[in-house]
Amino acid sequence: MAMDKVFTLGQCLVTPAEFSIQAKGHDKKSLQPKMIEVLCYLAKHYPRVIPRDELIENIWGENSYVGDKSLTNAIWHLRKHLTQTKDNHDVEVIETIRKAGYRLLIEPQWQDESASVVSDSHNETTVISSSRVKLSTKWSLSLAVLVFTIMVMIFVIDTNKNTESHPEISQITKHPGSELFPSPSPDGRYVVYSQLSTNQPINLYMKDTWQPQLAPKQLTFDNATEGHSVWSHDGQYLYFSRKDKQARKCKYIRLKVLSHQETELADCPMKGGYYYLDISPDDKTLAVYNDEKAAEDTGIHFIDLTDESFPIKRFSCAQNCGYKDRDMAFSPDGKSMLVSRRVNRFNENIFLVNIADNSSKQLTFGEEDIVGFTWYPDGKHVVFATQRADIKHGFILNTKSLKQHKVDIAGFSYPSIAKQGNQLFFQQRQENQFIASLPLHTEVASTPFPIMRSNASHRSADYNAHTNKLAYVSNESGHFELWTARADGSERTQITQLKQTISYPKWSHNGKHIAFLSSADAGSDEKIYIYSTENQKIKQLKTPFAKHHRPSWSLDDKNVLTAIYTNEFVDIHSIHLQDNSIKRLTFDGGRFAIMATPSIMLYTKLKRGLWQKDLSKNDELKQTESKQVISGKQFSTLYAWAHHQGKVYFQKTFKDHQHLVVADLNSNTIEPLVQLPLNSISNTNKLTYVTNTDNVLFTSDSYPKANIQAISYEAILH
Repeated sequence: MAMDKVFTLGQCLVTPAEFSIQAKGHDKKSLQPKMIEVLCYLAKHYPRVIPRDELIENIWGENSYVGDKSLTNAIWHLRKHLTQTKDNHDVEVIETIRKAGYRLLIEPQWQDESASVVSDSHNETTVISSSRVKLSTKWSLSLAVLVFTIMVMIFVIDTNKNTESHPEISQITKHPGSELFPSPSPDGRYVVYSQLSTNQPINLYMKDTWQPQLAPKQLTFDNATEGHSVWSHDGQYLYFSRKDKQARKCKYIRLKVLSHQETELADCPMKGGYYYLDISPDDKTLAVYNDEKAAEDTGIHFIDLTDESFPIKRFSCAQNCGYKDRDMAFSPDGKSMLVSRRVNRFNENIFLVNIADNSSKQLTFGEEDIVGFTWYPDGKHVVFATQRADIKHGFILNTKSLKQHKVDIAGFSYPSIAKQGNQLFFQQRQENQFIASLPLHTEVASTPFPIMRSNASHRSADYNAHTNKLAYVSNESGHFELWTARADGSERTQITQLKQTISYPKWSHNGKHIAFLSSADAGSDEKIYIYSTENQKIKQLKTPFAKHHRPSWSLDDKNVLTAIYTNEFVDIHSIHLQDNSIKRLTFDGGRFAIMATPSIMLYTKLKRGLWQKDLSKNDELKQTESKQVISGKQFSTLYAWAHHQGKVYFQKTFKDHQHLVVADLNSNTIEPLVQLPLNSISNTNKLTYVTNTDNVLFTSDSYPKANIQAISYEAILH
């Protein structure tokens, strides 16, 4: 029995190939693929009771460590979409058999192999049996020849048509560095973007697309950072954020394009790097990404542009939300808004929010990172971009049916449609990271060199002396999986095939385990997992907390250290490998820790500097004060540091360059080892020290090249 075969369950039509369920008289609903796979498995084995373990093993396979949560979530969603009514009572479709499993209560009706399916105006399925049509052998052969001839003619015509009418992409910018976040004027003549170049301020530039031979015009002239921008619908004003790190000041700005007059509208948060904004169709309201003391997280705020005092009011949920709103786009009629909602690093999707009552409808499912969206002028379609494992994809989405098709453009992100024109502007950006090595204390001055570089990204290397191997993550397979290699980058081996994002691998000191961060399933909580090199199995460290961060190990390898995030605090905890017992180690916002001795822990927190705490006083940890061992002036990184035999290696970023620095904690001396260009050492990925070669390995960001391009939105819609 083919698992993509259409079947019905009472009043519901299930189409596995489309991952959809359609109740009689209702629109088709798209579900996550795993949910449909669960339903198909139950249908195929009807009326047997299917144990939970059997479902997990057959649906998730090597992801069996996912546990009960994902299956429970799938069953909940299936019940929600399969709910049926008989005699004014809800009919249960999936039954839970306590301590046994699940079974279907309605027998699935599989579509006949010989049937053709057509739909009437009421979306009800009518089956026409092919057995009613009887042709003689002669006429059947003639008909087959005729059909074949027609198909060949259609293929030739369609091929020529596609060749002749393939949508043409226009190159808008070709400068060195990166041009980001395109914002077209309403008529599409001008496009404004942020210009990102090495050791240069990030200012706004404007390109005249009707006169491409002209150089772009610089709009802002400062040492701050200008990011996303949006035009007013009358084409007079440009709105954008300006963050000045040195002055510790961030403002939303209105710029009158012709006269260059600027007006400060409101503050924007200093934390974060993306300042999304959009303007209502009547030019009366500016939606911005902001924060406030009364809210637990950032979200969308509305600035009233009709009042010269520019009052600002929060639109997003403020407390106990379970997500945070990030990007936004007003619908053409101004009644609703696209909003990207992030639950965690593995879960961000697009919602359609009614502005009047804040009700919402989810438009995408199972996405990890939304990198821009924009409305089509028809108010029915949306073009959006996603990113998973550093690979970007574009899609066209019908907001009514939720049907979507792919935009086949590599590196597609941050699309923006000219509201009165016919051009879709977007940034095309492809980037990768590589693992670099820097020899220390060589007679001849050395520079970092890549030990692992390709079209894929390789990052977060961690070295283990017992195995003389690296553990790292790579998206070479299309997902960030766990890999190992020799210390020189040779003998690369993919360890996991979980098809989920894996982050921050860390060897145990004895080389028997690798701890890493991941989600149990797409969009779920961030948990710590342990891979055993002895039996190649993976297990999850069970804790009552939802969000964990970068793991490290106690010196005896019995405990994993990790920062745990809650609504009340963020602090470093230890989790026992065997019994999962938990102990809180810091009470001042610890983020990442390394054990220097069995009892001395080095750690970082948001407050700059490297800190030390004595863990020998188990019963007095809350009262035990931490000691700053390297000042915040010298040490400002949270994660890009490593410890070996009393020495701490770390990166320090200046305005136009970076230093790799070593601090000797015994002699209290600090020595710069090498000066490097900006982005040579990733500030968000760890350093690791290689003992047998006296090398430091780190993740290096290749400076990404990005250009602004344009295409007719009608061409990709059709």
